[in-house]
Amino acid sequence: MRAVVLREIGPPENLVVEERPVPEPGPGEVLVRVGACGVCGRDLIDRKGGFPYIRLPVVPGHEWAGVVEKCGEGVTGVKAGQRVVNLHRPACRQCAACRRGDEVHCSGAWQMFGLTVDGGYAEYVVATEGCLVPLPDAIGYEAGASLNCTFAVALRGLRTRAGLQAGERLLVTGASGGVGMAAVRLGKLMGAYVVGVTTSAARAGRIREAGADEVVVNGDGSFHKTLPAMMQGGADVVLEAVGNPTFNASLRSLRAGGRLVLIGNVTTEQVAVNPGRVILQGVSILGSAGSTRRDLEDVLGWVMAGRLRVDVDRVMGLDEAAEAHRILEARSAVGRVILSGAGGRDV
Repeated sequence: MRAVVLREIGPPENLVVEERPVPEPGPGEVLVRVGACGVCGRDLIDRKGGFPYIRLPVVPGHEWAGVVEKCGEGVTGVKAGQRVVNLHRPACRQCAACRRGDEVHCSGAWQMFGLTVDGGYAEYVVATEGCLVPLPDAIGYEAGASLNCTFAVALRGLRTRAGLQAGERLLVTGASGGVGMAAVRLGKLMGAYVVGVTTSAARAGRIREAGADEVVVNGDGSFHKTLPAMMQGGADVVLEAVGNPTFNASLRSLRAGGRLVLIGNVTTEQVAVNPGRVILQGVSILGSAGSTRRDLEDVLGWVMAGRLRVDVDRVMGLDEAAEAHRILEARSAVGRVILSGAGGRDV
């Protein structure tokens, strides 16, 4: 099979297509023929060595969709020929976190695609049965590969962590990215007044098309000074998808008692925070990572019902993986960049 392999931490050029044997699924595992794989900002962090526990060489890609080719011993929940999408990692269903319904923080699961095990930048990928969710026939692979690490992750941040309510004011940073566009669409679906923040005036129209009531164009991290009239009292919720470059402006954009949900950090750098502002304003800073099976299943249902639309910026081949990373680094994509796998184009 063809696979994009990262052998050394470094620039996009380190992503090289190689021929590899098709892997065999072990007990409890499934071999999936990849139809499409999303290219995420976390992939760039992985490639640059942002996670010290990465196991090299590795095939990147933690959000993919495809069809089950073969099942290992003991697999009962899926079958050959079934279309599936993946969660970031499985849940053991036995640890304290799983028992309280917090499977994102499972202490018994070890798989992390693109980091500890090979991911979806390939024609085939092996996954444990517990991290697969059925993909309806009406949703193509390229759309399916755009849902977990965008819509489902944003949904957990907005619904579970922030507790966003209809009528509240939501501010979304990085609003033209995959997670940002998803958060804008979800915010409107949940009944919020949504303001998107972007560094590019050229992307403002697409963010409005996704449902944003207002768009703020700002490239120097001072957007809290130019919020629209409806936000002058401050946002009830900020979904922070960028991290270090915009964090303090997001914090200053909150109303007293507001909630900031940190869902991404594109630079991996630390942030200096004034504790006095947090204390005096009574704001909450909440981290949010990953998504649950319920989150992904809900998103799939809303796409099927026509309540959500997937934003795919472009589809590229496996041999264009390095260029896909350059596109994300240049922040020139609006929505998700997709690598098409063995399944071919299927939107």
